[in-house]
Amino acid sequence: MNALGRRHGINLGLLVVAGGLAALALLEPGREQAAAIPSLLELTPERIERIAVERPGQTALAFERRDGGWWMTAPEGGSASPVLIRPILQLAEARCAPSYAVAELNLSRLRLEPPRLRLWLNGREIHFGDTAPTDGQRYLRVGATVYLCPDRWYPLLTSAAASYLAAPIESSVLNAARRD
Repeated sequence: MNALGRRHGINLGLLVVAGGLAALALLEPGREQAAAIPSLLELTPERIERIAVERPGQTALAFERRDGGWWMTAPEGGSASPVLIRPILQLAEARCAPSYAVAELNLSRLRLEPPRLRLWLNGREIHFGDTAPTDGQRYLRVGATVYLCPDRWYPLLTSAAASYLAAPIESSVLNAARRD
């Protein structure tokens, strides 16, 4: 066997070893397959018809779906901004890990009892607590489980009520569009 043949043999042997190690890593005996992380409410945004927000120290918010769009019903009435409603709807499908049983935690230390904010999506309640000191994720309680989730909803839900109203289209803009 010449030098070129030995190199091919060595390369083939290394390929077999690498393939065996890859198969072992994928199949790893004794390791349980990680379960898929379920969504917070297992509710799709399309099925949500009502949103209510209780914000201590601020006015409560209420929205309902009407004719394919969203309408603010409290504290004011008017067409709601889809740009601000969409992220709230997506919270129902959020997948957050880790999660903890309520019985294992001191809810008052996490500001979940009483909560900093309450959100209802079709009557399903989510409590918002403090943020974790290590990574800034927010504690959310749904039923008997507390989740650590990215803190992208709390600032939105505590913004001014008037910001949720869709900006009216001014007649000058409509007239300009008609002339074109």
